[in-house]
Amino acid sequence: MSFLSETARYIFERHSLETIARVCVVVPSRRAVYFFKQELASLSDRPFLAPEVVAMDDFILQRAEVEEIDPVSLLFELYDTFKTIDPHLDFDRFTSWAPVVLRDFDQIDLYDSNAKAVFSWVEAEKAIERWKIDTTIAEDSFTDKYFRLFENLLGVYDQLKARLLEKKLAYRGMAYRKVAEEVETIFLDKPSHAFHYFLGFNALSQSEERILRKLVSLNKAEMLWDADVFYLRNQHEAGRFVRKYLTDAELSRGDWNKRFRNYREFPQVQTVPSDLLTQSKNFISIGVPNATMQPKVAAHLMAQWEQGTGKTKGYQPPHTALVLGDENLLMPVLSSIPNSYDDFNVTMGVSLRNSLLYSLVESWFELQRNVVEFRRKEGQGTIAIPKFSYKHITKILHHPFIQKYWMENEGSFRTLLRTLRDENRLFADEKEIKELGGNEPLINTLFTRWDNDSSRATRQMYRLIDLLRPLYVDKDAIETEYLYEFYTILKRLERVLDERRQPVSIKSYRRFLLELLRQTKIPFSGEPAAPLQIMGMLETRCLDFERVIILSVNEGTLPTGKKQNSLIPFDAACEFGLPTYMDADAVMSYHFFRLLQRAKEVIFLHTVPAGDGAKAEPSRFLLQLEYELGEQNKQAKLQKKRVEFGSERSLEEELPVLRITKNEQIQREILQSLANRGLYATHLNMYYQCSLKYYFKRIAGVAEEEELSTTLEANDFGTWVHEVLERIDREMIERNVRVYERADYERFTQQIPSRLEAVFQEKFPGQVMNEGQNLLLYNLAKRNLRNYFQLRMDELDAGYRVEVLAPEQKLVATLAYGQGTVQVAGKIDRLERVNDVIRIVDYKTGKVDAKNLDLKVNQDEWQPVFLTNQNWDVMRQLWLYKYLVLKQNDKRVGGVELSATQTVQPGMISFRNLAAGFMAQENLRFRPDETPETFLEDSEAMLTQFIDELLDPSRAFEQTVDRSHCEYCDYARICGRAN
Repeated sequence: MSFLSETARYIFERHSLETIARVCVVVPSRRAVYFFKQELASLSDRPFLAPEVVAMDDFILQRAEVEEIDPVSLLFELYDTFKTIDPHLDFDRFTSWAPVVLRDFDQIDLYDSNAKAVFSWVEAEKAIERWKIDTTIAEDSFTDKYFRLFENLLGVYDQLKARLLEKKLAYRGMAYRKVAEEVETIFLDKPSHAFHYFLGFNALSQSEERILRKLVSLNKAEMLWDADVFYLRNQHEAGRFVRKYLTDAELSRGDWNKRFRNYREFPQVQTVPSDLLTQSKNFISIGVPNATMQPKVAAHLMAQWEQGTGKTKGYQPPHTALVLGDENLLMPVLSSIPNSYDDFNVTMGVSLRNSLLYSLVESWFELQRNVVEFRRKEGQGTIAIPKFSYKHITKILHHPFIQKYWMENEGSFRTLLRTLRDENRLFADEKEIKELGGNEPLINTLFTRWDNDSSRATRQMYRLIDLLRPLYVDKDAIETEYLYEFYTILKRLERVLDERRQPVSIKSYRRFLLELLRQTKIPFSGEPAAPLQIMGMLETRCLDFERVIILSVNEGTLPTGKKQNSLIPFDAACEFGLPTYMDADAVMSYHFFRLLQRAKEVIFLHTVPAGDGAKAEPSRFLLQLEYELGEQNKQAKLQKKRVEFGSERSLEEELPVLRITKNEQIQREILQSLANRGLYATHLNMYYQCSLKYYFKRIAGVAEEEELSTTLEANDFGTWVHEVLERIDREMIERNVRVYERADYERFTQQIPSRLEAVFQEKFPGQVMNEGQNLLLYNLAKRNLRNYFQLRMDELDAGYRVEVLAPEQKLVATLAYGQGTVQVAGKIDRLERVNDVIRIVDYKTGKVDAKNLDLKVNQDEWQPVFLTNQNWDVMRQLWLYKYLVLKQNDKRVGGVELSATQTVQPGMISFRNLAAGFMAQENLRFRPDETPETFLEDSEAMLTQFIDELLDPSRAFEQTVDRSHCEYCDYARICGRAN
């Protein structure tokens, strides 16, 4: 028999049908009200006037004859109270700590504590803290105001309560204290009921205890406790509060509580409730790798239960509860419920905190908060132009909650983003965005600046609702509810702000609005008596179920652990009877074990560590079940199970490597690409790194993702430095100077800042050079160039005569293949002559060592794997550069005629290894007696081998087996390798 059915019978048998209407039944939560009425109604075969059944909070507010004030209004009342003490109190700073103060006020009243003593303790502790500070604190400094706050808490507390009472308003704890202080007047002078029953309570606050003790002593009430001998004995934390009440002469008065009086003598006394110790219990603990998998596992278990019953005619499914330790899992749970469960009730509300609308509002505030002001000269002065960043523009336009709008109006949206991307506009002002968007209504609404005006922000939010509502009405019920609740919250906040007639900053407005959204839950409508109930742990109070699945049974969730958000120190809370985290743990322990009392089958789902360093400790409640209950009740065993994924190998077998075979059309496209666009060293390296990537980029022509950034990427930094050096070389060649003197290098060194700035402004418009990461890269570029010019001056001192033949130059060579030709191409950074040697210089802004440029193995060992070795990409690049220079025989490059008889030496200058100077590739030879002619011949044989493989229909384009290459690949999402 359930607790509510037993208490309903107990109350029903003590009152006639004519007098029971004068009874008031108080339960801990509104959820229990409905089920108690159902149990009571089932006891009579004829109609009768039911007693008043009410939740405790509603009971207190009715008797206090006050209205509970909403959180925003309460914050403003507190602010006005503080302003009487500190007229210069900053509102934005106030809103950051005010909720903590209000929570402490609430707890002091709820637990009927001596406010003066509590705040004196707090003030004394802060005085000690201030005394420890060595330096003198200036008057009106932030530190001084911080300590002054604690000196004024008692005065603010008293004034706030007086202000609220004058308006017949109260916060929750204040209402409880008012009833506790006026209990005789309320229940004797103006009695509304002849008798009261309080059902299933556990941890009473001091105000509650004072009220109930008085009612019981006046023979106006009886407490009906619910407990089990398992946790009443042995100082179990779940029974901590109930044990105290059962030893109290008044709170344990009545026939109901006689069953508990001799619980210490169990099992000799048979009347003590002992379901946990005597009944058969099937407990199963299942470890799951991650939290979001728990709803899927729960759904699988429920489906197994359904298959096991068979649903024969007349079958009544057992009462089942799906209890969420973490209420953030509600939506995943709802989407996972098996289709066979067509009748269930959700007793929790969907929190707006976890909705797409909430994240849209957050992104909107972020967009407005991150407006950047640019200065522009105009006339005799400068004007500020506020601009939105491309990153935030893209984020809000791509937000999922407004995707349905763009499905019908996508033209302006795509034009806007395409223009900003193509023109590399990292920032755009309000006017530019609206013009590029064609003055589309949604774009105008989202990108109208609020200018720190909360009323303007509210108007734009109303417009957003008006634009989105027609898209969701009659189509998506939950999104429609989100918009409706958002509208009502805006109205509520607008009303409160209008009543004050004082503007608030956008910062404070954001805090209020998001807090209201976080507090708001959209309730579900359904059949309250459905066989499946989905609820949070607190909603299970007084309720019993045959089957239970509890999610998130982990330390830190059940119980919540050491969390204390208060100005009142822990020792002060203990001294004055205020609740601490230990009390919260005891309360949660009671709810947990009480839920198991009458259940027959309970499954606990909890997360387990999924990798090195991961923390996911099962709740200590499970250990208590295993080692304490399991020892005392041999019919209550805890089975342990764990959900595991298949091996990596089996996953690979399920998702095979993606391959694209080469048909005749692809072969034609390959040859066409090689003939028209050419073969580059980077493309050759790309093919052997991942041939599928080569196909996407070179054959299919799939463009890489382009993202605008406010900071330079690694390749941008290299472009910046290369461009400065290239421009210097071109300027000198135009002046017919190819051999530089020391004076030239010294001049270049002086010009580094101006040259870097000029290239930056041209190559990276819209970015700012002198702040953030770009400033660090600018300083790095200056240092690299100074060191580079010093290297060149050291060459002069060593007697080298360096002649610049050509700055950055694209070289193209023709290679005969089959019945036609293909092109081989490459861009070299600098071609120079040192004495009689032609040097091919490749600049690298990253670090390269000399060992990366040459082979240290025999020719017979390296030649077969020269193309395919993943570690030889740098060597292949220099090899191809040498081939291209020698192939230019009798051609002029940069005004200089090249000859195949010249000695050509490719190499690199690494800006992160300038001490090594020019690192030449010297040992790469296809033959011991190699000549330029044989080098060209062997190189072309190697290139032909590559093209043969590229066209071979038996060699498909396929994903690389080395997944490290996929981490930053732009095509990872296409081939399914994205994280």
